[in-house]
Amino acid sequence: MRLAWIPHPLATAAALLLCQGCMGTAASNASPGSVAEGGAARANLNLGAAYFREGQLALALERLDRALEFDPRLAEAHSTIAMVYDRLGDVDEARTHHRRAIRLRPDNPAAANRYGVFLCRQRRWDDAESQFLRAARNPRYATPEVALTNAGMCARTAGDRVKARGFIREALSRNPAYPDGLVNMAALSLQDNELDTARLYLRRHADVALDNPRTAWLCVQVETRLGNAGNAQHCASKLREQFPDSAEMAQLKHFEHGAR
Repeated sequence: MRLAWIPHPLATAAALLLCQGCMGTAASNASPGSVAEGGAARANLNLGAAYFREGQLALALERLDRALEFDPRLAEAHSTIAMVYDRLGDVDEARTHHRRAIRLRPDNPAAANRYGVFLCRQRRWDDAESQFLRAARNPRYATPEVALTNAGMCARTAGDRVKARGFIREALSRNPAYPDGLVNMAALSLQDNELDTARLYLRRHADVALDNPRTAWLCVQVETRLGNAGNAQHCASKLREQFPDSAEMAQLKHFEHGAR
C-alpha cells in the first residue's frame, strides 16, 4: 500500500491511510439501534484494517464483512475490503468494492488513492493517474505526497520517466522529508545515470528514515557506478547483515556472481 507497492511503491501502499476511531457524532434524531450499528460497523472496520496491516487476510475479510453487514454504506469499509480482495487475487471483488467506495464518498481522497493503486496494478494508467490526482488535489487530504508519489511510480511503470519525476518532485515540494518520495527519486536518478543526484537523495533519505533493503541496494549500485568500491562494500555488508532474506539480497548475489 503506504502505490509507495508497485514496488511497495504504490506504496505506497501506502498507503493505508485508514480512519481509526473517527466515528462522527450521531445526529440527534438517530435511533439507538442505528447509533449502535454505526459503532459496531466502525469497530469491525478498525479491527479488519488492523488484521490487514498484519497480513491476516482471512480475519480481515471476516471483520470487514461484518462491518458492511452493520452498515452497507460505510465507504471506508468498502475501500479497505477492496484491498483485501486485491491481495487475495480476487480482482472482480476488489474492483466492485473500490467503485462502491468512490460512489459513496466521491470526496474521500484516501479511497481515491487506494483505487488509483488498484487501477495502476491493472495497467489502466490514465484512470489511475486521474484517481491519484483527485486525491492529491483534495485540500482535505493530509498526505498529498503519498498520492503524488504513487502517481509518479505508476507513470514510471508505464514507461514515462519524465512524468514520473514531475509527480515525485511535486510530492517532495509538499513534504521534502517524505521517505518514499526520496527513495523513488534516487531510483529514477540512477536509472537516468544521474549518479550524484541519486546519492544526494539517498543521503536525504538517511536523514529522515531508517535504511531498508531498497535503499541499501540502491546504494550498492550508485557507489559501484561512481567507482567508490569501499562505499559500495559498506552498503552491501548492510544488506547482507540486516536484510538477508530480502529480494534485494538475491539481486546482490546475482550481481556479485556476474561480476566474477
